[in-house]
Amino acid sequence: HVLSFCDGQQPSKTILMHKYQYMLHVIITRCKQSDEGHCYLNTQFYRDHIFHDHYNDMLLNLCYMGVIDIGGYVVGKHSTTITLLKWSIDYITSYNVKFIKWAKVEAERRKKFEHVEATPFARKYLQSLTCLRLTRREAALVHIDETIKDKQTHSYQYHRGCIDDFNERDIRIYKIDEQGRIYHALTSLPRSLREYFNIKYELDISNSHPLLLNHYLLKYYHIPFKLIREANAQYHYDVECTCKLLKDNGIEVPKDIVEYIINTQRGTFYDDFVSVFGDMERGEVKKRVFAQVFYSHITDSYVSKFCKAFIRKYPNVWKVIRAMKVSTDDKLPHTMMKAESLLFRLILKECWSRGYRVVNLHDA
Repeated sequence: HVLSFCDGQQPSKTILMHKYQYMLHVIITRCKQSDEGHCYLNTQFYRDHIFHDHYNDMLLNLCYMGVIDIGGYVVGKHSTTITLLKWSIDYITSYNVKFIKWAKVEAERRKKFEHVEATPFARKYLQSLTCLRLTRREAALVHIDETIKDKQTHSYQYHRGCIDDFNERDIRIYKIDEQGRIYHALTSLPRSLREYFNIKYELDISNSHPLLLNHYLLKYYHIPFKLIREANAQYHYDVECTCKLLKDNGIEVPKDIVEYIINTQRGTFYDDFVSVFGDMERGEVKKRVFAQVFYSHITDSYVSKFCKAFIRKYPNVWKVIRAMKVSTDDKLPHTMMKAESLLFRLILKECWSRGYRVVNLHDA
């Protein structure tokens, strides 16, 4: 199954076999842990430290053999995606010295991320996170077997991995990204499996990122938040009365701006779009509107029906969004995620000061 190599030099079959086994180990592990079913490999790292000049050829061979699928590289968004196509996985134990060496090299690379746990905030966060326990392991496995019939799919392998790989002695923060988002065992845990852990309560912000945009809308139109709070208390989210109150205070604001602020505060932002696209499930509508309005790199209104529906209802909100996408140094999604992270750091610190053991799942 070995194709010709680009440099014309065929490595020995023994060395090649071990390299393929380790590459498959990496891909299977990453894809199994990914809720999207695919993974990204750090090309520079694996080419420099493990697979060397054979890296690209090995990936192409696995693709040619139908073991994996290789997606496109999108500049500024993500590297090449690798999707595992064959989920019938046989496990083997290897004592090969090269395997051990490569595993140590990867372990050293992971240590570079451990400094994130050294900050005072991260240490406090870990005090809560290490309280996490998988209290009903067997029940969780039964649930997975009963709900996912095809055992060879990524979904089954991913759900099983969340339970099989959970280790109370190895609870840690995987990383804190540039936006301040924190990643650990719970951030990628499917919602259906949370009940099998010792989680007592979960609070989630409704339409969280659309709601966070209000911070920028209030600044853009110079609206004091106390006036919005006063209007909500007096008129219970009435758009006309809120517009009048703002006008009485010398603030002219387009009606759709006020309606957007009110709908996101009430948590009903997505309801109107669900009624427009009644032939789609609510979750799918939310995902499409969210991705194509707030997170899309495209700023022109003709690109999708979801964006058009948003513009029809909130034309002046779209102008602010579009201006932010064009003018801000950071990408709009990153700006929103940074605002979310800052907000939750304040919430977590307040909860810790009151004696609660809490962590966050981005906006929950």
